[in-house]
Amino acid sequence: MIHSLPDGIPRVNTTLDRLIEFYRRLDHSQLPQLSRLYHQNIVFIDPVTHHIGVDALERYFAQLLTQTNYCRFDIQNALSSGDETMLIWRMTYSHPRLKRGKELVIDGSSHLRFNEDRVIYQRDYYDLGAMLYEHIPLLASAVKAVKSRLAE
Repeated sequence: MIHSLPDGIPRVNTTLDRLIEFYRRLDHSQLPQLSRLYHQNIVFIDPVTHHIGVDALERYFAQLLTQTNYCRFDIQNALSSGDETMLIWRMTYSHPRLKRGKELVIDGSSHLRFNEDRVIYQRDYYDLGAMLYEHIPLLASAVKAVKSRLAE
């Protein structure tokens, strides 16, 4: 995790620390760091997409950041064993076409595997309905109805 120097100044000294800082400050200026964080052959999977290779991942992030007003992550916990880590996070984001650009929040997690001091595998888990579908007027009522029926 992030370690502090004796004077309290944070020192980032591992790939995981740098990755956490990357997501905390996620914007276009951070994209050149991807090749230092992610392995050239990264496999990145989330509920929407599947990308292979750091170049494909950089294009994905560039597109994501162009479409959103902002997207930031607060890493709440990191559980590691060997070359694998599970991150528990909260994403705060704003999209101009969702809720008129109001701030939205979604909780999720990421399963990471490391190779050669870089992330070679990342699979993100989150509720796509809560992130997207519940904020689209035509779909919101259908999603809520399905959730209500399942809760009965």
